[in-house]
Amino acid sequence: MPEITGLSAEQEAIVGLPLGPIAVTACAGSGKTRTAVSRLAAMRRLHVNERSLVVLLSFSNVAVETFRNEYAAAVRLQGSSSRRDRAVEIDTMDGFITTNVLRPHGHRVMGCDCTPFLVEGREPFLKSFTVFDGTRSHSTASLSMSLQGGAFVHTVGRQAQVIDSWRAEAAVAKLGAVGAYTHASARYWVWRTLKNQPSLLDVLARRYPHILVDEAQDIGPEHQAILELLIQHGSKVSLIGDPNQAIYEFAQADGGFLSGYGARTGVSDHQLSVNYRSVPSILEVANHLTGRADTANRQPQVGRHGAFYIPYDSKDRGPALSTFQSLLERAGIDVQRGVVLCRSSDLAGEWGGEQDGQGVGVVRCFANAAISRDQLGKLPRAFSEACAGVIGLLAPEHGGLTSQLARGTGQDVVGLRRAIWSFVRDAKTGLPSSALVADTAWHPLLCARVRALLLQLEGDYGLKLGENLGNKLAKKALENRPLIEIPDLAEVGVTAFPASTVHKVKGASLDAVLYVAKKRHVRALLDGTGSEDGRIGYVALTRARDLFVLAVPKACLAEFEADLQAIGLKKAG
Repeated sequence: MPEITGLSAEQEAIVGLPLGPIAVTACAGSGKTRTAVSRLAAMRRLHVNERSLVVLLSFSNVAVETFRNEYAAAVRLQGSSSRRDRAVEIDTMDGFITTNVLRPHGHRVMGCDCTPFLVEGREPFLKSFTVFDGTRSHSTASLSMSLQGGAFVHTVGRQAQVIDSWRAEAAVAKLGAVGAYTHASARYWVWRTLKNQPSLLDVLARRYPHILVDEAQDIGPEHQAILELLIQHGSKVSLIGDPNQAIYEFAQADGGFLSGYGARTGVSDHQLSVNYRSVPSILEVANHLTGRADTANRQPQVGRHGAFYIPYDSKDRGPALSTFQSLLERAGIDVQRGVVLCRSSDLAGEWGGEQDGQGVGVVRCFANAAISRDQLGKLPRAFSEACAGVIGLLAPEHGGLTSQLARGTGQDVVGLRRAIWSFVRDAKTGLPSSALVADTAWHPLLCARVRALLLQLEGDYGLKLGENLGNKLAKKALENRPLIEIPDLAEVGVTAFPASTVHKVKGASLDAVLYVAKKRHVRALLDGTGSEDGRIGYVALTRARDLFVLAVPKACLAEFEADLQAIGLKKAG
């Protein structure tokens, strides 16, 4: 996408609005980030009360980091360094409510005598916290919670089995009494804290009189309820997003709050309808799916840029990947810029050449860390897996260490992170190479080096080791082969493209995308953005700048071919 050196007329109109709640419905690639950051700066200049803050909220750490960098650059560009221009806050929605509500005030409703701390679900002490579904017990940390009709509904498992509220709330309360909360229960405790302490809402509304929420289609019922409380107590909330990119329906985030917000009394409703990312032929397909009439800022490209479809065989991915590689080369796009997108992590792993880890428990965590480092080059994931392994070997009292390591605050935590990072990075003296035979070579080295690391952590940071280290480090389910082996595709000259899920790249701009769809996903894409599956296909399509390729199962290609061509996709070759 060509860099936007200034604001368009559409963007300028939104940025220049007077203070007050607004709703902005934006198409993909319309410069939402630039618009949101510029609007944030304008809001801060218009708001003259230096004792309160203007806040911009989003839903991922990556987005927040982007906003912070963009805002800092905008302030530098304007040559302004006044205290008022700097009096902004940029955070995730969950980070905002955790920092302002849960951690400082949640202990009152949780009944704990410590600052509440986040648990990921793998901490050993959680084994004693379970919830009964009437037939069997589940980990309390696996509970999901959703606000429906003013009350929380509690479910567990992939089938979302409903747990009796009295059972679930008793289990959550027991966990809360030790100060622990999960990602799912955090919003439950925030909601209860705000309902029990309405004076806190007055304080928050005075401190944050203007709140701008980006990616507002991802607002679920719990976040909406919290925002509604703030609105009732005086905060002016503005939303910007794209309802067609609402792909978190499992969290009841269907874009409905954003879609209806512009019709509220006192809310100013606006559109962003120019796509700066994709070539016109890709935008043409997007317009067919959404029924919108957005326009492309880019000029038509000569050659093989555009939107195509190809067949694939799930048992032999080589030909489809080879065709994708050929399309990239013929379009003059560096093959290293191509990305495979899938609906699930498992499918992405298959198409990206990832291999399953070996071992069980903490050993599997370390195995996954080695694979993430050596095969995928994903050091943050390797670090996270190694942290889980280390914490699994510590005494139960260190259960809150997971969230502390993730935040990285405090002198001891910084040193602890550094020690684990050093272990993860160094295959010679730390986490052994995944090219070693797992059971006979990799495992003995792992045991010796992990024990040395634990002794270091015990001596330097006072951490207590857990019991039964030998059992926890057993080589159960390790095989007599390396953790990773050379993928077959490499032997036939096919590029090993990076693969990801659609959810993980939402908000990204990619040069070329191969979207691998199953039959029902193709049907959903063709039916438009009325369903979550259709919206996921739309998100995959609109990530692409120059080349989009839809991979359709070979067995059903004939069934869909006419419809694919009707929405603007061309048959490759």
